[in-house]
Parts: sequence; structure tokens; C-alpha cells
Amino acid sequence: MPVMTRWQAVVTDLDGTVVGADDVVSPATLNAAAQLRYRGLPLLAATARTRHGVERLGAFAGHLAVAVCHNGGLGWSPEEGGRTLWQRTLPAAELTDLAAFVARLPGAGLSVFGVSSWDLTPEYLALRGRPPAEPWREVPLAGITDQPAYGVAIRHRSLSSDQLIARLTDAGFAERTTLTYSAPRLVEAGPLGVDKATGVAGALDWLGVSPRHTVAFGDMPNDLPLFALVGHSVAIGAAHPAVLAAASAHAPGLAEDGFAHHLAELGLITPW
Repeated sequence: MPVMTRWQAVVTDLDGTVVGADDVVSPATLNAAAQLRYRGLPLLAATARTRHGVERLGAFAGHLAVAVCHNGGLGWSPEEGGRTLWQRTLPAAELTDLAAFVARLPGAGLSVFGVSSWDLTPEYLALRGRPPAEPWREVPLAGITDQPAYGVAIRHRSLSSDQLIARLTDAGFAERTTLTYSAPRLVEAGPLGVDKATGVAGALDWLGVSPRHTVAFGDMPNDLPLFALVGHSVAIGAAHPAVLAAASAHAPGLAEDGFAHHLAELGLITPW
């Protein structure tokens, strides 16, 4: 049942935008995703999560045409039996030097999103506060760069994300990697030139949809390149100030089902 609208695809961040604590997706959000699929409007996820992290979402993941993971580093299609569409990894030199940077920064921990496994140093695990809800390994810093990786995350016990980015920039990593963040006191570093926008642009091209006919939802700075790409961008709830400033529109927060409400306002779904 195709819908006659200028909007031909919807892309959304996950955590804090449509997914709550403990991977909770509300009935209204699930209903919205199902309606989009029924109406022939592709739904894409653009997230810092791993593939396992998306698959954990069960029914919601099943409604996705494409999942853009690791801030653009990995694209795959749940609709096509989990087919991998692309992989972009950090060069070995950047990965090794990032580990050396963390080793020189007291109070920091490193997580490596490897192609084969998600590896966390003991320091990162302690700062995270709880183990991931998906496969992972605890690996000492000295041995954590032994595989190709989509990117890394650096946490610190006191430095803010912006302060961490400033330190990484001073060390030359802004010219060698893509630096962004999706949570406080954390920075994500990925391959240079790879972000949510490049990932979503590739996914939309594969689907045959123009970015200017796409609606995007998000709440954190790693969503900013995505907002610059699409025709209509929506900041959810108490989004980061930079995201609020960049957005075309502002919708209620996760607890108020802002994603579903705004899609209904656009006429893309029937109100829940």
C-alpha cells in the first residue's frame, strides 16, 4: 500500500530516540515501524550500536530495510536475510595509535568494535558500569588491537566528550579519524570520512531514494551529519543543544513517543 508523499524513507537513531533502557521499544514505536513497512516506506536505523545490538531489538529490527551500524562503518539489510552491504574499518596504524593515546591518558578506558568481536579493556568496563548485553570480550589494552575494527570508543572518568575530542584533536586524530559522540564522557572514533551521513547516503542509494525525500530522527552529536544530509530532520525530546539547533523540527521525547507522533503529523502513519 504505497503512500503518496514527498517523504519516501525514514531513518532514525536508536538509543534515546526510539529505544529506551534495557532495549525497550514502545508499542507505539513498533506500530509506527509496522505501518511504514506496510505502506512501502523504508525504515532505516542509523546507530553507534553493533549488529548484535540491533538484532537484539527483535520485532523492531525486523521492520528495518537497512541498519547502518558503528556510525556508518557497517551496513546490512534485515529484509534481505541479514545481507552485509558494506564494511569500513580503521587503518591498523590509527587503531594502534588510539590505543597508545588511551595508555597515556589516566582515567581512560578503550572499547574496540572489531569485525570479529567487541573488545573492552577492564578500565572501560568499569567506567561503563555494567557488561554489554551482547557478545563481548575483556581484553587488556596491550592486546586489544589484534583485529580489524569498525571503530573505537574512549570513555573517561571525568573529562567531558568535548574535552576528550579536544585532547584527541591536539594529538592529531581529527585529521586521521572521524570523531563524534553519543553519550557523556565518551568519544567514538571511526574511519576518516565515515559517519552516519555517508552510511545512510549509501543505504538510500541502494534503496533508490533521494536524501532530500528522507526524514531523520536523532538526539546526539553523532546525528548532526545525518541531519545535514536529509530533507527533514527531527530532534527528539531533550536532544543535545547542537542537534536542536540543526533540526528542522522538534518532537516530544522517547517517553512521549515523539517518533510516532511526528510521523503521524507528517501523514506517514495513522495515529496510534
